[in-house]
Amino acid sequence: MERIRINSQSSLAYNIIIITLVAAIIFLSYRLLSNSRLFLSLDNSSVSSENSLEEEGRYKREDKKDFFSEIWTRIKGLDFTDPTVIISSHMPYLNLTHQHTLDELDQQDNSVIASANQNQETSRQSQRPSGDEFYRQEFEVEEETEVSEDIQIQIKNIDDNLPSVNLSGEGAQILIYHTHSREAYRQDPNNPYNAIAAFRSNDLSQTVVGVGEELARQLQARNIPVLHDKTDHEVYPWKSGLYPRSLETIQKRIKEHKSLKIFLDIHRNYNEKLKDPDKEVVIIDGERVAKFFILIGTGEGISGGFSQKPNWRGNYQFALKITNKANEKYPGLADDIMVRTGRYNQHISNRAILIEIGNHLTTYAEAKRTAKYLAEILSEVIENK
Repeated sequence: MERIRINSQSSLAYNIIIITLVAAIIFLSYRLLSNSRLFLSLDNSSVSSENSLEEEGRYKREDKKDFFSEIWTRIKGLDFTDPTVIISSHMPYLNLTHQHTLDELDQQDNSVIASANQNQETSRQSQRPSGDEFYRQEFEVEEETEVSEDIQIQIKNIDDNLPSVNLSGEGAQILIYHTHSREAYRQDPNNPYNAIAAFRSNDLSQTVVGVGEELARQLQARNIPVLHDKTDHEVYPWKSGLYPRSLETIQKRIKEHKSLKIFLDIHRNYNEKLKDPDKEVVIIDGERVAKFFILIGTGEGISGGFSQKPNWRGNYQFALKITNKANEKYPGLADDIMVRTGRYNQHISNRAILIEIGNHLTTYAEAKRTAKYLAEILSEVIENK
């Protein structure tokens, strides 16, 4: 009789354990599924409605699965060796925040890298994530590449037979600005600067902004009315690209100064193929002077380009006259004009050019000397009444 009672008690305890385990499995499975759905729904709130519809359709397809298939699918997708996975399974917002933080850091890192590695062989603009025309117009991200053979043939037939640009009337005639305001030069032991990245500084007096200031000063000394805008377009964060930022600056200045006729975007070149600093300067009056070149954009892009394209032929002719005058007075000071399919805000005028003064192998002092000679050259290309 005692033995039967013991066996009954054992069976009861066994059944209770089994029921408890089954209930726990069902409860945990329900929590796992509901939290995974919650995380996905939160994540989808940050994407476009088209993606949301795709996700909704995917959920409907998944609902057709049986219960245990769904559990197995979710379990296979989790890495239980990662503690954050276990924690975030019950706190999906933690995983979401963590991912967004990483994305933001990646964006910051990519912004610095993209800005620090601008050179002749690569684009000065962000890579385009979509072919949407609005996106191209709003963010100026149409990728640039070498121009077509047809454009190259047209370029060969352009000469510098351009009459002097007449700067008449009251007010500033030339706008100097800097889309990449933090581009700096090779460190000079005699005048070091605080670098925030390779060849970059937030001390604008040591970047292309300082070179632009010298150019403005030299032009004003020749009685040419100049407006130098020192806006730091690389202050993070930005909602759009840097060229849209500088375009806002240009448009603001045009409204304030109707007299503006010439627009100079001053940059510093970078090209990893360059190795010898002595080849990046010319000697004028015993001093090392950084070379410069002018970049012209056609606005064609690689997929149709911008609906509002620049008058690149007019800009090119202006650039050619400056380049030829520079080499006539100081042989070797100006490298060949570069033409690419980007736009570079050059649609604002047929006297809008991008000038690369020096590069990462030249010093700030060498680039400032270039500004002095460039001012002299500009004063001979334009007619100031």
